Amino acid sequence: MPISRQTRNARLVLLLLLLCAFPLPHARAANSDVVPIRWAAFRGGTAGDVDSLRVRAILVNANRYALTTWWKQRGWSRQRDAYLSLGGTDEAHIRPPASEAFALAISLKTGAYDPRKTGVPVAVAKERTLRLVRSLAYRHRANTPGGWGDNWQTALWASSAGAAGWLLWDELSPTDQRFVQRMVEHEAHRFRKYRPPYYRTRAGSIRFPGDSKAEENAWNGRILQLATAMMPKHPRKEIWQEAMIALMLSAFARPADTERTDELHGRPLAEWLNGSNAESNGSVVNQGRTHPDYFTNVTDNVHAALLYTLAGLPIPEAAFFNADVVYAALVNQPFPGGTIYRPGSGEIRYPEGTRWGEKRRMHFALFDVQARAFGFDRKARRRGAYWEPLHTQTVLSMQQRSKDGRTYLTAAEDTYPGREEWVADLAAQAYLTRWLANQGRYAVSPQPKFPPLHPAPMGEES
Repeated sequence: MPISRQTRNARLVLLLLLLCAFPLPHARAANSDVVPIRWAAFRGGTAGDVDSLRVRAILVNANRYALTTWWKQRGWSRQRDAYLSLGGTDEAHIRPPASEAFALAISLKTGAYDPRKTGVPVAVAKERTLRLVRSLAYRHRANTPGGWGDNWQTALWASSAGAAGWLLWDELSPTDQRFVQRMVEHEAHRFRKYRPPYYRTRAGSIRFPGDSKAEENAWNGRILQLATAMMPKHPRKEIWQEAMIALMLSAFARPADTERTDELHGRPLAEWLNGSNAESNGSVVNQGRTHPDYFTNVTDNVHAALLYTLAGLPIPEAAFFNADVVYAALVNQPFPGGTIYRPGSGEIRYPEGTRWGEKRRMHFALFDVQARAFGFDRKARRRGAYWEPLHTQTVLSMQQRSKDGRTYLTAAEDTYPGREEWVADLAAQAYLTRWLANQGRYAVSPQPKFPPLHPAPMGEES
């Protein structure tokens, strides 16, 4: 007996209602090269030792500030469009929400998030995090003409926003998955023929007086780490990985490294490097001075360890290149007036001052956590396990001064406008480092390998 048009229409309406009420789970976007994180493989749970709990408390405080004071100040509760208006395309408008999206995503996916302490239910926290991710990806120029991107620091912002999207991949719509993938691909592919800049040439001439390129090269490498971790079978993977290794090795290369013949990732170091960005003792010059803040950008290289482990891939050795020398410079090196790290104290000594304010601590705390987790504190007279509690407790004590979890009371403590979001991002990395260590899944490899270069090394000419 034929079905009437009225019956067919009624059944169609019923089917649509059922699909809305019980939506299908988001799978990999059509034609996507992204491989989602296999969260079921991480069964180690949350570490319960006192040091891990302290780092978790810092992260949860940062979450509380982000979801209450910060969210309200940004005015996003009043916006009703599917994608937030971020207010602009510069650092002040993009980097802070990217940092908060990353911090919240890590907190939610690792189980660190605590609604009792933030005062915000998990469902609301997740909805806001997803909204940040969707908006950041949609507003990128890979998806919206005239959007943010293709600028000096945008690879760093895209690495944070993209990592947040990858962490929450299965909860994004196929459309938003495509937006995230395009953003990451776009920023990563900018470096396909990139020649890493160097503070000092192979011949010893200073090219950028007072301005090492250590930080810049390290943060640019992060987008390539993300692209190759989340898209391990992408047709451009080898191009991205080669650029990633070159950036990571260049970031903290010392003058003597340019003559080294020992091989790393298939090439003698001398072929990878065409200059140096760190001093012989591991220190770094920036803003016209020996600047401890910029020593800690080693953690941008070590970021690869977190992303590759989430992807179930071995960590490239380049992620730890000269990390031990730079960490030892903070602990051991006798600059005029003494060492930078102060035994028995959470204080940091800036031998030539700083324009950022002397109350910054979370970057040192992250460096301590990772030095301890990966063992590159072996050259330090006092190791990471000694320094981590001193520096993390300083951050936690600063947060405990406020009801909303903020770290700073005044701009004089840290003049950087995105200081709270910066703390959140670094606290998330510190917690993820400990969480992954508790899974026992870190593995380091000399892979990938690339053929020797002929005749000249990568990088700027001397």
